[in-house]
Amino acid sequence: MRLPDASLRRTRLRFNITPMIDVVFLLIIFFLVASYFIRSEQSREVILPFASKGQTDDIASPHRLTITIEPDGQLSVAGTRMSEKQVLKRIDELQEVHVDAEKPPEVRIRSDRNAEFGSIRTLIEHCASRNIRRLRFAVTLPQA
Repeated sequence: MRLPDASLRRTRLRFNITPMIDVVFLLIIFFLVASYFIRSEQSREVILPFASKGQTDDIASPHRLTITIEPDGQLSVAGTRMSEKQVLKRIDELQEVHVDAEKPPEVRIRSDRNAEFGSIRTLIEHCASRNIRRLRFAVTLPQA
């Protein structure tokens, strides 16, 4: 039987945590960026209409497109102003990418209470023609 060398006994086994720290920092960066994009989805300030029967939006849908309509009728998606044609194209892309029946695509409309109904109607009709059945409107709930 061979005896272990005395010089090997003096060095202690060390655990290298550098890769673990790298992974933790990457996760922190990922969650910071993800939370920024979620907030920028609603970055355009609009005064939402009141709804006495409104419900809180508890369920986060991964297949949601949020469209903001400003008082002057300007449309924006994720804080970026777009023409009506570009927004309708985004709705088409949403339908093409998400054809899963368990998680259907959803369009969420954040319209200013002073916006004209014409642009809202166009979005509703386009969603209906693309067979998007989950359509939600952002509203302000009454204070309890």
